[in-house]
Amino acid sequence: MASAADGTSATAAPRAADWPNPAYAWYVVALLVVAYAFAVVDRIAIGLLVGPMKADLGISDTEMGLLQGFAFAVFYTFFGFPMGVLVDRWKRARLLALGVAFWSSATVACGLAKSYAGLFAARVGVGAGESTVTPASSSLIADLFPPEKRSKAYGVFMVGGSIGTGMAYLLGSTAISLAQEVRAAFPSLLGAFRDWQIVFIVIGLPGLLLSLLILLTVREPERRDRSGSGDGRTSPRQVWLHMKANGMAYAALMLGTVLNVMVVNAQLAWFPSLFTRVHGWSAAEIGTALGLIGFPCGTFSALSAGVVMSRLAKRGRVDGPILVVMLQAVVWGVFGTLKCLTPNTDVALLSHVMTSLFAIWSVTAALNGLNQITPNEMRGQVIAVYTLLTGLVGVTFGPLVVGVLSDHVFTGATGLQPSLAAMYFFGGFLGVALLLLGRRAYGDAVDRARAWATAA
Repeated sequence: MASAADGTSATAAPRAADWPNPAYAWYVVALLVVAYAFAVVDRIAIGLLVGPMKADLGISDTEMGLLQGFAFAVFYTFFGFPMGVLVDRWKRARLLALGVAFWSSATVACGLAKSYAGLFAARVGVGAGESTVTPASSSLIADLFPPEKRSKAYGVFMVGGSIGTGMAYLLGSTAISLAQEVRAAFPSLLGAFRDWQIVFIVIGLPGLLLSLLILLTVREPERRDRSGSGDGRTSPRQVWLHMKANGMAYAALMLGTVLNVMVVNAQLAWFPSLFTRVHGWSAAEIGTALGLIGFPCGTFSALSAGVVMSRLAKRGRVDGPILVVMLQAVVWGVFGTLKCLTPNTDVALLSHVMTSLFAIWSVTAALNGLNQITPNEMRGQVIAVYTLLTGLVGVTFGPLVVGVLSDHVFTGATGLQPSLAAMYFFGGFLGVALLLLGRRAYGDAVDRARAWATAA
């Protein structure tokens, strides 16, 4: 096996003293949590604004689905792999800082847009910038913590998703309620802007400050867990050959997670509208309710996923990530379908609590599981492939399919109920089937990864 830059064996397990200071490592994770939270806010706040945006721009549910899914996902998807290559070869902290600045600026541009085409282009920019956050953050965490502590670090990182979801709903509903006051406070700047435009401007600006903080305070950590590929600069062909050799393991974990992501993004795009159309709630009311539910439940989801995977690993279960993704798929398939079809508002909200308790299990497990079977010098590119699939399938088709079903299959005022329920049911249980098929292959891939990681 190749040697590391400091002359030690590239596959030898580093001593505790070789790893970054734990306080500093957790500080970096805290910044990554905030970056991820801002990414989620900028991505999903649009779900609260469907009604006023449709009225102002004169667009259909299908066009709104394209705006929420495809417009964001097209560059999020196709920039993902080039960003993964940069993660494997360039300074990850600097790349992340630039990405945060870019997507935050694009979010502000959403608020400045005056047409559907302009808004579509700005959403493309949001996706392009956010393509940096998962590959860069995932790779950084793997080099900040020893293997036995990574699952908890990934769990804490994924808390950013629940924080972001809660912030998106709470900030969005607050901004909607206070838009007139905000406009009155800055009449020369915001006097001509609609309420939904002000929301985008308000949520986009803080990311620019975060970008500067990351750039000034995060140092690039030493790269570890190399497989011995010379200087560590792997080509896409080498990554493809590695993934092909472990094909079923990667396919099960990635596609099982992608189906969960598809269901989650369908919910983010349409569940607020379902409550507005079916249960008669206003956007501000449902935004507040979902924010109050999403933050504590989502935080529990992210942290508990890491704890569960750690305990499964201590018991010798190498297929822990697969099991965690599978449990989320089952819960969302059952309770997601229920919360859409029930006519009772309380049952719908209680079922939403159940799904929220498991909302981040799959993505937490995917990051931990993919890094577990991937050499360091390939991690950025492998995570980028995963990001490509989540963008192309999950983020794009989740909102779009529901919009198409609502427009053309389940028409009428309550058509969102069966449209979204179908996504929950079929997405959830198809994911379970794929994960069951790949569980043994994933365990074999873990054994092979351990073999090259400990070989002399």
